[in-house]
Amino acid sequence: MGRPRGPLAILLAVALGAIAAAPAAAASHDQFSAVNQSVVAPPNPVKGSDGRYHFVYEVQLVNPTSLPWRVSSIAVHAAGATRPVLGRWSGGRVAKVMVGLGDRDPTRNIAPGTGALLHLTFSVASERAIPRAIVQRLVLDNTSRPLAGPPSVTQTGGRSRVARRAPVALGAPLAGDNWLAADGCCTAKRHVRSVQSFDGHLFGAQRFAIDWERVDEQGRLFVGDKAVLANWFGYGQPIYAVSDGTIVHAVDGEPDQVPGALPVGITAAKADGNGILQRLPGGRYALYGHMIPGTLTVHVGDRVTKGQLLGRVGNSGNSSAPHLHLHVVDRNGLFGANGVPYVFDRFTVTRRVASTKAFDRAEATGEPARMRPVRTGPRERELPLDQVIVTWP
Repeated sequence: MGRPRGPLAILLAVALGAIAAAPAAAASHDQFSAVNQSVVAPPNPVKGSDGRYHFVYEVQLVNPTSLPWRVSSIAVHAAGATRPVLGRWSGGRVAKVMVGLGDRDPTRNIAPGTGALLHLTFSVASERAIPRAIVQRLVLDNTSRPLAGPPSVTQTGGRSRVARRAPVALGAPLAGDNWLAADGCCTAKRHVRSVQSFDGHLFGAQRFAIDWERVDEQGRLFVGDKAVLANWFGYGQPIYAVSDGTIVHAVDGEPDQVPGALPVGITAAKADGNGILQRLPGGRYALYGHMIPGTLTVHVGDRVTKGQLLGRVGNSGNSSAPHLHLHVVDRNGLFGANGVPYVFDRFTVTRRVASTKAFDRAEATGEPARMRPVRTGPRERELPLDQVIVTWP
């Protein structure tokens, strides 16, 4: 490709001349960006059962250049400041929070004309420490060989306000003790990373979703043949409305799946199985999923009251073990809506499973789940974090 000619050459010459003549302070506003950053939805912090305020959000990266880049480090800090660093990932840890936009495989690389998603979560110690806005500072290495262009780029962008709407307060969706918050906030991949495209936008409906499964005193999820639904401690337990509200969507008649594996060929429309979407006060919506067929007690248009029986814990839809799937979204939509944080009025933390790996093993084998220390005791207006075991009032 030869030198630019005609009007393009004139424009380039004018631009280069202006940059050379401009003061350094003015020129600093025109910084080369290796990737474009855009936040999927403004993060809304929530107080977790550890007493800290947790952020969960996603950043879409797009490489508009002709060069390949590798993300060397990510740092999150308040907009307009470089300290304190709220969250930091570098080297191999970057691939733990970054996936390809299409294949969703862990990666640190962004080829020309492609994109990626950053799934970021961090926490601060107090409400006073919550910033008004945040940005991401990225260091990217140029991996072209032979090297073309700058060897590395450091850029700050993706500014987003921090939403400060108070999380909706919910009543108990279940009753009794030994309820395990599986795949919950804030690093469990199966829900937190379920970002999908609808109506031309990315949404994370399950950003704060929890799968509620029941264990016994030994930490077992079932006893006997795991293919028998009645052998699971949570199966058939009553599900209650978490708030007053109106039923805007209800599905019944989907069969329970055989526990042990996810069903093949399940469609998005049937993923939640027998379930309910309830409009809450303040324009939020609660989704309850995977109920036993024939146990739903409500229909679309019904007004329900907090604590009212809605159905029973089942294994319908895209489910491999009996549980209640519960989350809250910001609008009337099963998928094209953003998950928002919520808290429960009251619950008591009694134990904590050691990890998602320990939970998966218990679910697969029926062996007692390995536990780890946790701060036990009653909680008010907090969100149970991943793998904690609670008692409902």
